Parts: sequence; structure tokens; C-alpha cells
Amino acid sequence: MKNQILHRLEIIKVAISIEDEELINAQLLALKKLELDDKVEHILGLILSHKFKDVIRLIQLYKQDKSCLVVIEDPEIQGLRLELKALENRVNELSDEKVECERVINNFNSEYMLQLGSVIEEILKLRAELESSSTSEGAARLEYESFHKSYQQQLEDLPEHLTVDEKMILKSAYRRASCLCHPDKLVGEFKVKGEEVFKELNDAYRRQNLKMVEVILARLESGLEMNIASDSIDDIALLQKRITILRERISTLEDEIYPLRNSEVFKRIQSIENTFKYFSELRESLELELSQLRRQKRISV
Repeated sequence: MKNQILHRLEIIKVAISIEDEELINAQLLALKKLELDDKVEHILGLILSHKFKDVIRLIQLYKQDKSCLVVIEDPEIQGLRLELKALENRVNELSDEKVECERVINNFNSEYMLQLGSVIEEILKLRAELESSSTSEGAARLEYESFHKSYQQQLEDLPEHLTVDEKMILKSAYRRASCLCHPDKLVGEFKVKGEEVFKELNDAYRRQNLKMVEVILARLESGLEMNIASDSIDDIALLQKRITILRERISTLEDEIYPLRNSEVFKRIQSIENTFKYFSELRESLELELSQLRRQKRISV
């Protein structure tokens, strides 16, 4: 525990010297999860007050005061923890990439339905009404009913509309929150809690619910404790087991991401330069088909 505190205080010193506020905040969050004495609590208070000159001096004094009490940690454990931390970060990156691919595809499908769904539904309905061939009788009706059900579900689950700036805030908040609660990084009872929070977070992100993502992030940053494996395990065998598990998880995530990135719909999304123009041209083509079907319907009556 003392080693962790001293290590994170030293990182804060370095972060102050290179003016890296994000790194400082990350160490603050990590320290708040540890059992701190009054001196460290005082240092954290000064950091929050941005009194960095005093912070550096007090960290140095604290290190000198505690140096004789530090227990030397097994270098093999240190190395395994570092390896585990790197794998945890990689799992987080891949998990974020997978969720982002799914969100992009979901958003495109939602926009597709919103822009074109009503026209497609009417086309399929008219095809069903015009259907007369005995070899295909019922096929158009089934296609219409299937699309109608899917269309209604999509309308009920539309993601929230966000500006470009809001989407950037959403993405940043999601990534910070996922780093704090990703279940693949957690152990023991915290893994179950992490799975619940992570599912809630992913659902909110998929719906582009910025307010909910920010609420979850605030909960995590304000003390919803999560026990990160690389910060808490000090047994060599357990560390090696966790490393094996995460390597397998990384392989699984890579296998899941590949078909998403190589899917027809994802490639189409990536190729669209002007979304407005894309949907306008599709709508124009569909409305032409709809007009032809309406004429056929009038003739057949």
C-alpha cells in the first residue's frame, strides 16, 4: 500500500513538471481508492487547489519521511503487474473500438430508417397488394410485415441527436468511464458490479445519451470503488493467470472487431462523403419506384 502511494505521488510530481493535468487527475482518482494518512490527504487538497509549488515540496518531504518504511517489492511481481496493466489497457482500447463500430452502424441504420423508412414501407405494402403470382404469393406480404416490425422497433429506439461537439464530449466521457469500470480489469466482487455498470454505460453510449454517460462517469470518479486487478494482486500465480485470461480476451475482441470493420454496411458508411446527399439520392430513387407502383395499382383496380 505504501509503495503504491509513494509511486503515485512521484508520478504526480512528474506530471506537474510536464504540465499534464490529465495524468494528475488519473493519479488523484487512484489515490482516493487507497487508505491515506492526513499528510497525503493534505497534499491532495493542495492539488485540487492548484497549489502545485507546495505540492512538489510536500511530496518530497513525505517521501523522505517514509523512505525508511518502504518494503522492497519483488521485481517479478512488479514486472507482471506492469505487463497486466498494459494488457488491461489494450483490452480497454479494443473494447472501445468494438463499441464504437457498433454505435456507428446502429446510428447509420437509425438514420436510414428515419430518412427512408416510410417510403420503403409504402413500397413494400404496394408490392404486397399487387402480388398475384401463385409462385410468389405471400412472399411480398411477409417482406412487408418483417420490415414494418423492424421499422417500428427502430423508431422506438432512435439514438439522441447530438451536435459534433457533443459527440466528441460523449466519446471522451465514455472512454474515461469505461477505463474505470471495464469488467475485464476487475477482480472478485468488483467484477460483478463492473459488469452491471459497464452494461449501463454501453446502453447509454449506444443511444447517445450524453447526460446518462456523464452521470455514470461522475459516479465512478466520485468514489464508486472498483478493484483493478493490476493494482491489487500481489501473487505471482494469480498475476500469470490474469495475464493468460486477458491475452485470450484480446484475441476474442480482435476476432469480433474484424467482421464489423469489414461488413458491407461499415464499408459503405466509411465511403460516404456527404450523408445528406447520399440519403437524398436514395430517397429520389425510391420515390420514383413508389410512383411507378402507385400507377400500377391504379391500373389494376
